[in-house]
Amino acid sequence: MITRLNREQVLCTSEQQEFFEAQQALSHAGIALRTEVRDNSRRLLERQDVMGIQVQYPREYSVYVHEDDAALARHILQNKDNR
Repeated sequence: MITRLNREQVLCTSEQQEFFEAQQALSHAGIALRTEVRDNSRRLLERQDVMGIQVQYPREYSVYVHEDDAALARHILQNKDNR
């Protein structure tokens, strides 16, 4: 079981496709995972980034695994395109 106390973040991205590919790769490897999607659109409307440039990424996608599986998960994510 993955909880806030024993999880480790292995991916944080603003690309939805990369998020889905990571989920799929980890699931195929049999690694349990938890996901989180943070909606930043309200915060982006309230303020602008440095020098008035709007931030382009309204969502932030995160993938967490059990801390014991983190090294294997990172290896899988780094090499998923080299299959």
